[in-house]
Amino acid sequence: MPGESEFDRVQREYFEAPEVEHFRWTTGGAGFSETEDELLEPLCRAVCSPCLEIGCGEGNNLSRLSKHARCFGIDLFPKKLSFARKEVPGVELAVSRAQGLPFADASFESVVIRDVLHHMDDPRAVVEEAMRVLAPGGSFFLLEPNAKNPFVALQIWLVPAEAGAKKFSAAYVASLLEGLPLRDLAFDAAQALPLRRVVLHYQMGLPSLGRVGWIRGLLRLLERGMGALIPRRFWSYVVATGTRT
Repeated sequence: MPGESEFDRVQREYFEAPEVEHFRWTTGGAGFSETEDELLEPLCRAVCSPCLEIGCGEGNNLSRLSKHARCFGIDLFPKKLSFARKEVPGVELAVSRAQGLPFADASFESVVIRDVLHHMDDPRAVVEEAMRVLAPGGSFFLLEPNAKNPFVALQIWLVPAEAGAKKFSAAYVASLLEGLPLRDLAFDAAQALPLRRVVLHYQMGLPSLGRVGWIRGLLRLLERGMGALIPRRFWSYVVATGTRT
């Protein structure tokens, strides 16, 4: 596309088409979809209506969030949203750049951003725009990969579109949020060593193993054990939450 940077070209070519198999895996994959439920459960309990997800893709997160709040979603790629409209009925969707949302100031009580900032050439602009549309007293939720985690590092190495995650860590996420109008800003970590994401991966693993009860249980136990051994600064997700001032 004219004027498109190399970074944006890589992102567009990788993400513009709906990832149907990925959506089926994250929402219904035996032994794996429950890891998504566990990751998003704290957000689902905390979101308020109306809730906006920036970069909603095929609707994996919205399929869960929309059970708890009235949800809106934006994404840059129309084909993804066409798929999401069929899979997540009742959610209002719009094609938009994350840096220029088509909403008035203070339109939402919750804003969720997951696995989006590392795909942006200017992630600070995205969170600033999120603050603009978040109402005073509204809740902000951010989840991004942590490059210090070995599984995340492997994904970065294997997938060119994930290269932007190389610099992401708790400290880097904190720097992106510095000075924003947020109070009670808190940082946490999630999923120490997500074995199920690798072993049951729909492309690189053996997802059929997820249908075997004892294997699911063993993987869950191993993940919990790793959580007790691995320092949280090396866990796979950086989670940031705050309240708009």
